[in-house]
Amino acid sequence: MDSTPHHTEKLQAPPYPGPPLPSPGPSTNTPFPPASSKPAPPPSGPPAPDYNTPRILHIYRDGLTHRHMTITDMDKSHPLYQMDQNSGSVFSSKPHMTISQPAPSDPASKTIIGTATFHSWSRTIDLEFHGRPVSFESEGIFTRSYAYSSPAFGERLRWECDGVWGADLVLVNGRREWIARFDASLFSMSKTGKIHVVNGGINGAALDEIVVSGCAMVQHERRRRASSGGGGGA
Repeated sequence: MDSTPHHTEKLQAPPYPGPPLPSPGPSTNTPFPPASSKPAPPPSGPPAPDYNTPRILHIYRDGLTHRHMTITDMDKSHPLYQMDQNSGSVFSSKPHMTISQPAPSDPASKTIIGTATFHSWSRTIDLEFHGRPVSFESEGIFTRSYAYSSPAFGERLRWECDGVWGADLVLVNGRREWIARFDASLFSMSKTGKIHVVNGGINGAALDEIVVSGCAMVQHERRRRASSGGGGGA
């Protein structure tokens, strides 16, 4: 048996540029600001993007299955996305997974931002980002990694399995820089996991891509385990 120690390659966070830092204001002789007669109102809405702090999205199941899930922001109360999927069998309607975004003023009103279609005869997953088709391709029969050419990031990104149980996932670019990570909540009855986005300022189409491709990879791994008798079906 080979006793040579194996070292895990440390992923480096990409140097995303953040917003310019504000210049310091004029000096004052008072060490503390004057007390206000009225308390400041509590903040409302999702937290502002922070380019220096990872953003964490929380994924919760709506019920005991993985057919419907809600993805919230860091405060765990503002829903950002809704994931719905059918059985994913050959006879079920396509797409098999749909990611939508509820309107802030009316959560019942949703806009589809991405879809995923799985195939029993192919290892390729068909993704759509805002109606744009993208191939999510396996990188080999003996690997558990999938890659796609990202319209938002302008480069090829790869989701690959990580962790002791192989249920965690990490998204990297071609330079092995960490973009995002999915941590599975294996022992929770209501939570599927968390998506850590290394750059808290990532938003819009780039964040949509991370969520759609990440959820597609999570569902693909769950289907693979179910088909091999390991449980974790939809």
